[in-house]
Amino acid sequence: MQPAASARYEIKLRCEPHRCDELRAWVRLHPAHWRVTYPARQVNNAYFDTYDYASLSDNLAGAGTRRKLRLRWYGPALETVAGVHLELKCKAGMVGWKEICSLDSLSLDLRQHSWSDLRRAVLEASDARAKLWLGQYPYPVLINHYQRDYYATADQTLRLTIDTQLHVYDQRFTARPNLHHLLPITDRVIVELKADREHCPRLADVLARFPIRADRFSKYVQGMLAAPDFDRAGLL
Repeated sequence: MQPAASARYEIKLRCEPHRCDELRAWVRLHPAHWRVTYPARQVNNAYFDTYDYASLSDNLAGAGTRRKLRLRWYGPALETVAGVHLELKCKAGMVGWKEICSLDSLSLDLRQHSWSDLRRAVLEASDARAKLWLGQYPYPVLINHYQRDYYATADQTLRLTIDTQLHVYDQRFTARPNLHHLLPITDRVIVELKADREHCPRLADVLARFPIRADRFSKYVQGMLAAPDFDRAGLL
């Protein structure tokens, strides 16, 4: 798996929710002079995996190269799927990139369809690449949503997001999307720092001035770990 031309360094930091106001103050006062680049919004994702959880297993094993497939849409109505993208998220070490298929014609209400119906609709709206991705990762396993704030430096070379209010719904054993029964995930505030590879030195300087340390964190993996039957999935 070779990094795409759009590959960038991605570094995550996490802190406790009670420090969120303090974190936002750090961002405002940081020498990088972060600016809001987009209104805060809710991010919604449906994750797909293989039937033996290959994406999850690779992450838990610390594999150097990893992939995961998700359907992403935005807005406060979790059940309303519109303006959606199918994204193959790829990672090689600390470098990450996305291959994206826009599904502009797709508009669905998750309350009205089974997972078989939804997968068929996504396939019909997808191009040849995305059909291949769905063939490789056919199993809907998780839905999550969270609030995201967007920042960047004045020259737009460094980007920063703050994710809060993470909610997770297990999809593995339901014929229809589960939008009501939450998994008991521990609340966290997640900061992501992103920069193109040529700006890596600046990213290191920014990190040196943050009072929380970088850490591995995957919202998908943490959601799966919260499932009560996870220890019976043969992955621990």
